[in-house]
Amino acid sequence: MSRDSKTVANLKGQLSKFSGIIAKRFKKPKHRLIKEMLYGMQASKDVKLSNIARTLKEEQALIKTEDRLSRNPDDHDFTDGINKEICRLAAPKITDDMVIAIDPGDIRKKYAKKMGFLAKVYDGSENEIEEGYPICKVVATDIESKKVLPLYCEAYSHLAEDIKSENTQILKALKIILKHIGDKGIHAMDRGGDRVL
Repeated sequence: MSRDSKTVANLKGQLSKFSGIIAKRFKKPKHRLIKEMLYGMQASKDVKLSNIARTLKEEQALIKTEDRLSRNPDDHDFTDGINKEICRLAAPKITDDMVIAIDPGDIRKKYAKKMGFLAKVYDGSENEIEEGYPICKVVATDIESKKVLPLYCEAYSHLAEDIKSENTQILKALKIILKHIGDKGIHAMDRGGDRVL
């Protein structure tokens, strides 16, 4: 076995183990989807379904693989289940002197035209209002070792019926995180922290 094929086999094994852990709340077809999407994004270094589908090298037309990958996530939101598992996995590694950084931000989709619930977001880096999605992410970091542990990440849209405000999204993230890590760590929030709590 060549070094490249050993690396690929090792990567597939690690991704399979990781996807099995974060997807354990879901049924078998969703397990497979999460595993394939993670592998495809890693292998293609892209998030386009056509490129992800190519890396899977299935014995059927590429368009059929793309259709399956695009159809499968439609009936289920994976966000809460995956976030809870990521938090649960990270919780034992959180120490009292770690910084828990809560960072509301955005994903800019400058060229997107047909994505669902696409809304206006303010891009602070460019000082512009563009199409995209707000995002709420939380990481834990140890300043001494420069280690960063992901705890939570969710993109959402103000146009969706079940989204009330950015504040409610931040509070939702905090509720999940506090359930898993308790009062460990030093909590810090970039912008808007004074209006949430």
